[in-house]
Amino acid sequence: MKSSFIIFILLCVFLIGCTKKQDLTTATIAVNSMVCGSCAKTIEKATYTVEGVKSVKVDIEKKTVEVKFAPLQTNVETIEVAITDAGYDANNRKRDPNAYEKLEACCKIDG
Repeated sequence: MKSSFIIFILLCVFLIGCTKKQDLTTATIAVNSMVCGSCAKTIEKATYTVEGVKSVKVDIEKKTVEVKFAPLQTNVETIEVAITDAGYDANNRKRDPNAYEKLEACCKIDG
């Protein structure tokens, strides 16, 4: 019984030692169609729906979104798509026109 317990403990220590903590990647995405705090909240919420996104910082003045994510779970393109699906341009990707029409009036710009 004691030997089974010792083997179990050694196995646990081995498995814990073998799991490598995944490094995060940081990307800054230009969201030039963002105009207000409501936009920022919508973009943040959409970005957090992407599996692997760990943190989101929206800067309304700079019109950027800084995203920290696990690269084994997602990538910049997937995050851009989440933002465009919410109705906003993301880098060179154009917003979804149907989602844009559903935004609040203060979030709509010409272009």
